[in-house]
Amino acid sequence: MTSAEQFFPANGLPLYRQVAEKLMAEIVAGAFPPDSALPTEHALCARFGVSRITVRKALDELTARHLVQRRQGIGNFVREKPRDAWSATLTGVLEEVLTPSDLHLRHEGDRIPPAELLDFAKLAPRTRLHCYEGVNYVAASGAPVVHVTYYFPDWVAARLNAASLTAPIPVSAVVQQRTGTLLDHADQIMVPAVAPPRIAKRLKIETGTPVLRAIRVYYDTQGRLLEILDATYHPTHYRFTAHLTPRRTG
Repeated sequence: MTSAEQFFPANGLPLYRQVAEKLMAEIVAGAFPPDSALPTEHALCARFGVSRITVRKALDELTARHLVQRRQGIGNFVREKPRDAWSATLTGVLEEVLTPSDLHLRHEGDRIPPAELLDFAKLAPRTRLHCYEGVNYVAASGAPVVHVTYYFPDWVAARLNAASLTAPIPVSAVVQQRTGTLLDHADQIMVPAVAPPRIAKRLKIETGTPVLRAIRVYYDTQGRLLEILDATYHPTHYRFTAHLTPRRTG
C-alpha cells in the first residue's frame, strides 16, 4: 500500500492549488498525453490524501486554464494545446487588482451575459442575471479608468441597489456586507480586445481602440457564485504590473 503524497498549507498555496500545480506539471511533462483521461476523483483523493472538494477545485482550476476538459458522465480529459496561444496563471491578493471606487452607474436590468462569461463561470447557456453597468473614474481628475458590468444571481441582487454599489468601497466588499457571506476566491482571465462603440464612448476613446478586458468570477466559502465582473480598461489610464519570483524547490 502506498502512502498519499503530502501537501501543506504552510507553503502559502491552498491545498487545491497545490494539487492543480502538481497535475499541471505532469500534463506539461507528457505524463498525461492530449485526449487522455485523468485519474478518477476517488483515485486523486487517495493519491494526494485530500478531500473530494479539494480535488474538484483543483480540476476546476485546470479547466479554467484550458488544460482539462470535462466530459459529462465520462471523466476529465487533457485538452489539445492550441498552437497559437499560451495561458499563464498568476496567483496574488485580490485587493491588489481592485480599482479605486468612484463608480458611476449607467444601466440596471436583467440580461443574459455574453457566452464567454457564462462559459468561464460554468453557467448554463442563456442564464439570466441581474446587471449593473457603469464606469469607474479617477476621483481626483475625473478620467475614466474602466468600463464595468457587474452580474449577480437573484439571491445576491435582491440585497443590492445602485446606491449601495456606488459607495466608496469595492463592490465585492459591498456584496459580502449585504449578503452576510465571506469571499473565498475569484477566478480571472485577461484578454486583448477592441473597444465597441458604447464602451469607447464612455471611456472617451475611439471605437476599435485596443483595450484590455478582464472577466472575474467571485465565489463565497460555500462555492456559490457571488458576482461576475466584465471590465474593459482604458488603454492609458490603467496599468497592470506583477512582481515575479522563481519557484523554490526542496
